[in-house]
Amino acid sequence: MARQGRRYNLTAGDVRAILELQGGVCALCGEGPEREEASSSYWHIDHDHRCCAPSDAAWSICGGCVRGLLCIGCNARGVAWYEFLPLDRRDWGRMNDYLANPPGRRLRLAGGLQFLLGGIVRDRLA
Repeated sequence: MARQGRRYNLTAGDVRAILELQGGVCALCGEGPEREEASSSYWHIDHDHRCCAPSDAAWSICGGCVRGLLCIGCNARGVAWYEFLPLDRRDWGRMNDYLANPPGRRLRLAGGLQFLLGGIVRDRLA
């Protein structure tokens, strides 16, 4: 998770803070890893793809568009699928709530995240 966090310009503390705010479960389905799955590979960092897009092999995310931590199913098949729907078909309340006010955004607004910028931890608000 540390390597993935660095790619998203998040400190280990940022990742822990997001997971703690989510109650240790996926921000969408509300499920958590089984004890044997509890490794960091269970979690996937979700971000708003409209903000940061891959441009080269050294691609990294600004950190400001990180939304939350999701299980692989919700990250790969939930959010990705849902965001391609026409707006009039987006009627999943829990997903709409998550997209409108994700955990990462709430922590940024509260000043509860620090971001890695140029390898140095810097405080940054939304």
